[in-house]
Amino acid sequence: MRKSNREITNIDEIIDIITNVSTIRLGFNDTPYPYVVPVSFGFDFNGEKLNFYFHGACAGKKVELINTNPNVCVEGDIFHRYLDTIKSVTCLYESFIAYGKCTKLSDEDAIYGLNQILKHCNYANHYFNPEVLPILNVYKIEINSITAKHRTKNN
Repeated sequence: MRKSNREITNIDEIIDIITNVSTIRLGFNDTPYPYVVPVSFGFDFNGEKLNFYFHGACAGKKVELINTNPNVCVEGDIFHRYLDTIKSVTCLYESFIAYGKCTKLSDEDAIYGLNQILKHCNYANHYFNPEVLPILNVYKIEINSITAKHRTKNN
């Protein structure tokens, strides 16, 4: 990381950023350009392993790219505001970039993933009909590495 004074290494602080991010962007390998798509998400962290969950249609470009290469990049950010300094205008933010492997879930694992999504979106106790499972895909991204940074007034 170029500006180490902005790096966040404390996992609790990183989880706090993830908790407050509303949308993540997934980057997929494609030719001739990468493919990036925003998704609603959920996550879990057991103290060692971080996983993201998202859902989508059963067909389309995202599904094709996952089937071709399940390695993905996950980006999330929180924009706080612009700050007018003596030298310029800058942005105050928090962000993370993670890398992991995406797998399609089924049955109870898919239900768990959907519940994690609902929980993150503040609908933890919302009922969903399990009959929707055949008309959507639920995915888990097992994170292999993550970095985070922030810009505050002081850095």
